[in-house]
Amino acid sequence: MRAWVSLLAVILCACNPAPDRTAGANLSEDIDRHIRSLEDLKGSWRVVSIDGEALPEMAEEPFIAISSDAIGGSIGCNAFGGLALLSEGRIAAHSWGGDAMGCPGRLNEQEQAISELFLANPQVLLENDQLEIRSSAHRLTLRRTRRASDSGLSPDPMRIPVAGPVSQKLADTRWTISRIDGQTASSSPSDRHLRFSQDGWQGLASCATLFGTYAIQGDRLLVEDEIGATEQNCTGEYLALDDAFADLMRSDPRYLVGPNGELLIAGGGHVLIGNAER
Repeated sequence: MRAWVSLLAVILCACNPAPDRTAGANLSEDIDRHIRSLEDLKGSWRVVSIDGEALPEMAEEPFIAISSDAIGGSIGCNAFGGLALLSEGRIAAHSWGGDAMGCPGRLNEQEQAISELFLANPQVLLENDQLEIRSSAHRLTLRRTRRASDSGLSPDPMRIPVAGPVSQKLADTRWTISRIDGQTASSSPSDRHLRFSQDGWQGLASCATLFGTYAIQGDRLLVEDEIGATEQNCTGEYLALDDAFADLMRSDPRYLVGPNGELLIAGGGHVLIGNAER
């Protein structure tokens, strides 16, 4: 496995931009029915263009590799990638990072564009063997070169090696919420959390503690009945975080638990990024 698999621990930016929910409004839920998860996209893809600019022919082709729970690649300078999942036709990424070598010419700007794209909860559109990933600010066009079943392609292009399979269970786990929709601001920054018992959950994103019951179906978190809440103790911009948190949880979102205590939940146009409580 290539030496750069450890790059997931390197974060390119201090905070994530807010997920894009404005571009590509014409993309319907049909996308999610045809592309149900990253499993449907597993393999190696050549980077054809970035923001409409075609990439030149190179000795080593610029590529994006997709596995069941990660996306990574290189366009000729640094390697980059992160944990990822697909929900409602959008890619959500956790701990997107990369090498930090200075890149010549346009490469640095193009790598930055790719980073901003994957941190913006971009939409995906697959037509034949061409994949488009787009947000309101950036667009990446890819062409399939190899499927995951082809020899010579690692099924986990950007994963840090771990001993044994990663557990996806949520019961009796405790998480610190790092950001929701890229936002780190909170009226209770030291107490942001999400905790799960055998069949119940409760969490604090900003103002109020939300709680309810849940069930697991595959990689979906099914929040049952109504969501309860304590009295909100803040005003203004922080209230929107509570609404986003509630919308996310009631959307039956998809979730992913990473090998180093990462938590990624995405649905309803929202993304929650967290880490195991220490």
